[in-house]
Amino acid sequence: MNPSDFQTYPWSSVLQNEESEIIALNIITILKRTGDEWRSLEWVEYEAERKKDGGFSSNEAYYFDEVQPYTVSAKAASSFCAIWAKVYENSFSVSK
Repeated sequence: MNPSDFQTYPWSSVLQNEESEIIALNIITILKRTGDEWRSLEWVEYEAERKKDGGFSSNEAYYFDEVQPYTVSAKAASSFCAIWAKVYENSFSVSK
């Protein structure tokens, strides 16, 4: 599984706010674009990549810190929201 498998918007996340969900999807998109491998994305890289996208706000830092631990692996992402948990679970049923 790669970050590109988690491109679905993470509705009803464990953090229960739209800002966190948007930041999580931003991180997944950056991971996809920069090698499509799970890793711990640092704030400096996130900021630089978001500035390339346009619409960056320094207010994203607060949500980034809360969300980032959920974006280091497929298993971690699966605990962020039910939709991503389903993506993760489906990967096991497809591989059987």
